[in-house]
Amino acid sequence: MGDCEIVLLLEALQSTNARESWETFLRLYSPVLYHTAQTCSSTEDDAADCYLYICEQLARARFRRLLKFDPKGSASFTTWLRVVARNLCFDWHRTQSGRPRPFKSVQRLSPLEMQIYNCRFVRGASQEETMQTLRSSFPGVSPGELSQIEDQIQRSLSSRQQWILSTRKHTEPASAVAVAREDGEPVQLELVDPRPDPEAQCADRQQEEQLRRKLTSLPAEERLLVQLRFENDLSLEEIARLCGLGDAQRVHRRLAAILKKLRGAAR
Repeated sequence: MGDCEIVLLLEALQSTNARESWETFLRLYSPVLYHTAQTCSSTEDDAADCYLYICEQLARARFRRLLKFDPKGSASFTTWLRVVARNLCFDWHRTQSGRPRPFKSVQRLSPLEMQIYNCRFVRGASQEETMQTLRSSFPGVSPGELSQIEDQIQRSLSSRQQWILSTRKHTEPASAVAVAREDGEPVQLELVDPRPDPEAQCADRQQEEQLRRKLTSLPAEERLLVQLRFENDLSLEEIARLCGLGDAQRVHRRLAAILKKLRGAAR
């Protein structure tokens, strides 16, 4: 649908014929909503429940969330809707399983940095989706600044943390700290309990063990690259020299391909 058709459909949701307009909306955009629920869920049952929750929240308060779409904004309606649906998915998962703690190194981030961390590293959102999420709370952030902050966060994470985040399926709910809301409503920051969390530590150990088992299926050369980078904590330049791979950029490409393979095995 074009912008004009979207505007007319949203206006119709405010009319006496709202039920028919809502049915039209669901007929057109249910595939988008359900696909988003699937990507944020580990089972089909969860995806179905999450999809119903999304529809319920979109219809609440006379479609208040949907009516916040700005056709003059930079994002298309479908992209904007995916962001809204993704945020609602994480809301639903929080009600089901609680809120996970971020890594200790992440807890010191500013609200803007934490929001970018949640979008890019935890949720696996694209830069376009992240920019759309940031506009409600940090409208002045540019794509260049987003990339710079993302690079800073990447460098602050240890090799093991990068490994876990890279191979983790992005189905976790957002952190309790500085979670973005697409409707612009204020979000209260929650303090993180500094005491050790035995359940989180146990989950980290189990996840690390699972990743180690997956490594055994890799060819010996790929296992060596992963070991040198993520266990021995060597730099890309050092690995390039040791393995005769030319330069750091080539090592980075090889490691990215290996991590992509591990992510595929995790699904």
